Amino acid sequence: MAKCTIDGREVEFTAGENLIEIARRVGVEIPYFCYHPGLSVVAQCRMCAVEVEKMPKLQTACSTPASDGMIVHTDSERAKSNQKSIMEFLLINHPLDCPICDKAGECDLQENSFKYGDAYMRTSEERRTYLDLDMGPVIKKNMNRCIHCTRCIRFGAEVAGVREMVAVSRGNNTEITTIDGRPLETDYAGNYADICPTGSLTLKDFRFHKRAWMLKKTATVCEGCSKGCNMEIQQDNNVIERCIPRPNMEINRYWLCDEGRFNYHYVNDRSRITAPTSLGGKTSWTSAVAAAKEALKGKKVLVLAGSDLTQEEAKLLIEFAPKAFPGSTLLHFGTPGITATTQDAPADTLLKRKSKTSNLNGWEKLGVKGADSIPAGTEAVLVIRGGRAELPNLDGVSTVVAIGVFNESEVAAAKVTLPGTSFSEKDGTIVNYEGREQRLRRSINPVGQSKQLGEILMLWTHSAAAAPRPMESVKGVVA
Repeated sequence: MAKCTIDGREVEFTAGENLIEIARRVGVEIPYFCYHPGLSVVAQCRMCAVEVEKMPKLQTACSTPASDGMIVHTDSERAKSNQKSIMEFLLINHPLDCPICDKAGECDLQENSFKYGDAYMRTSEERRTYLDLDMGPVIKKNMNRCIHCTRCIRFGAEVAGVREMVAVSRGNNTEITTIDGRPLETDYAGNYADICPTGSLTLKDFRFHKRAWMLKKTATVCEGCSKGCNMEIQQDNNVIERCIPRPNMEINRYWLCDEGRFNYHYVNDRSRITAPTSLGGKTSWTSAVAAAKEALKGKKVLVLAGSDLTQEEAKLLIEFAPKAFPGSTLLHFGTPGITATTQDAPADTLLKRKSKTSNLNGWEKLGVKGADSIPAGTEAVLVIRGGRAELPNLDGVSTVVAIGVFNESEVAAAKVTLPGTSFSEKDGTIVNYEGREQRLRRSINPVGQSKQLGEILMLWTHSAAAAPRPMESVKGVVA
């Protein structure tokens, strides 16, 4: 295999690899702004320029493919001098607003300025300013912070498939904006904030909520559809603040759709039921479980389970249902019109799927069939879900008991509601549409009095044994 040398370290590479990626493999950092591994290479920021032996000029590492025997110096005096010059140039117009910028703490410009820039500036001219137009409900633009890396323009055209971001004017007057000032149209607008190396494009949903270094991060999987995109939940004080994509080249690459990104809002919604209720009023877990068992006693029960539940939860229900309700039927639900994987299909050309739950394939593999409606003759329904599955019409059912994540309006007619956990409050396995098994990871503790499904079913099974008993004396000690 071909080899090159970077800062004295010999490394093997495959044909076509650029110097930034090769250097990263051997622990050598080459700074950059315009380069992104998921976008085309434009080599316009010049921050990544390095010295290559036998080449008279510095070469941009992002656009220079390695060749056998190439010797590269990333920390030579010429390379360092270039880095300082580029940082000075980029900061000529940049505002000094790091203390209020949402990007502070994870900003490429901030970090590269500290590592490669100079502590002194030679300019005294006033910085340019812009009046920013509204870009829609997802992104807030601050053009004053822009360094013209054009990542956003390339993402829209190359990934999202919408040519909506453009650069107008030239030189010091260049402005990144949407065509004719229209709001962003793509369903992947949140990625503009992810790829922006400064605080020029930020999420309205996260704006001024938390500083980046306060957030606790958990690697998990999106529950928004059957794709199973990898993402990271970031929370503080048991409240989810934002979700961002986690790279996985085989599933979602570097991206995440807005539907999956903002799906988490129901977790801390004020209307979410987080305490056991019976006939609309709050009660204890013991009383609620007893009332639920009494409501379903002697009836022909249909057990409806959301296909947003994990494999572990599905297996618990498959074992629980026939024991608790002999002769009952267990069906799964999730997306209207989609009861099997054969009905699932791409919803767009990038990531989205038509099945809006994450574990449809998993339930099918366990042999459980789907239901779009309530079978005739059903006397009572026990409905269990994780929060994402869309409830079927239960108007014709006289007795409904709910377990899981619901808001007040969804189960207003339920006799008993036992609050469960969402995808962010539990560990578990899901199977995406391709059959890939992935793990959900708990990022926050269950909200309020919510419990894991295993705990709820245990209370249900053993509630009679937990009844109060008279005090007994055991070996002279009062029990």
